[in-house]
Amino acid sequence: MKRVIAVVAAVGFAMLSAAPAQAASTTITVPFKKDQITWFTNARTITVAGSNIDARVALGGVMQLAWYKCGDRNTRGSFVRMEETRKHVGTNFRAGTKFCLASNSPYTEGTVGGTLWWSGN
Repeated sequence: MKRVIAVVAAVGFAMLSAAPAQAASTTITVPFKKDQITWFTNARTITVAGSNIDARVALGGVMQLAWYKCGDRNTRGSFVRMEETRKHVGTNFRAGTKFCLASNSPYTEGTVGGTLWWSGN
């Protein structure tokens, strides 16, 4: 009987271990300025190989987001126009990648809030 319980417990643990990783997420507040890049220095780390960086912002103005390698502004993605739908800011990152965000707007300035997802999405 103890052996059966041990086997069932091991199978259950293996099933839990095989579950997909949950994406890390946070609520963000993003100020943006007309024709000026704002470089944020809050580093985040990709823990799951092949992960994307996604964001969704609330209505509040026309702004763009990009990822960049913290400490190296020359290594970055293209700016993505953000809207109220979830969009990729970058895709297919290696595990261990540290990234920061940058914002700007060619049209207006202001602040928006939203959600940022990375690692496992």
